Amino acid sequence: MANGDYEVTHNRILNSGKKIFKEQGFEKANLRSICKEAGVTTGAFYGHFKDKEALFSELVEPIVSQIRKYYVMYEDKSFETYKKEVPLGKETIYKILDFKAHGAVKMVLYFFENKDAFELLVFGSYGTKYSNFLDELVEIEDKNHIKILSMIYGEDGVGSVITDMGIHLINHAYYYALSEVAVHSKSREEVELNAELISKFFNEGWGKIRGL
Repeated sequence: MANGDYEVTHNRILNSGKKIFKEQGFEKANLRSICKEAGVTTGAFYGHFKDKEALFSELVEPIVSQIRKYYVMYEDKSFETYKKEVPLGKETIYKILDFKAHGAVKMVLYFFENKDAFELLVFGSYGTKYSNFLDELVEIEDKNHIKILSMIYGEDGVGSVITDMGIHLINHAYYYALSEVAVHSKSREEVELNAELISKFFNEGWGKIRGL
């Protein structure tokens, strides 16, 4: 098969998988439907992908990698700033909260610009290794908030301000609210407006919890 033909077939399978996974989710989607939609045989499919999970992975892995990259970059910069000042002053805390809000807007814009892959990741990934992706981010965020609050109040003082469950509930609500913005917005302007609104709303609460 000529290389050009291979790429054409590969893209047809990708587009078919995207359509079927969005309609049915990973677990309910079957290989026969994907092949039928793509106009290829099962044998041809296996010439491109090991199985349907490999197909799903190729569709969502780029956005997963980028989300992790964004997250790590903003968290690393936040902690670098915090570590430069002990005890932490209010101006530094404000600065970090604003920085995180800016990062959240950029991240949600990326979700929006890659909406098909993002919707697959959030709503269609049950049965894959990505099914708990957002919850895994929330858990990392929980640990980071505990670390930050420990820097402000000391390890023994965090519990007097907020419980671990309280931190988790806030972070869970935050991430899923931002996801809703990406999925339901109709334009970049709407994404920026609502992502900034949500970030500022949650920052007000975190500011109070951090002693502002």
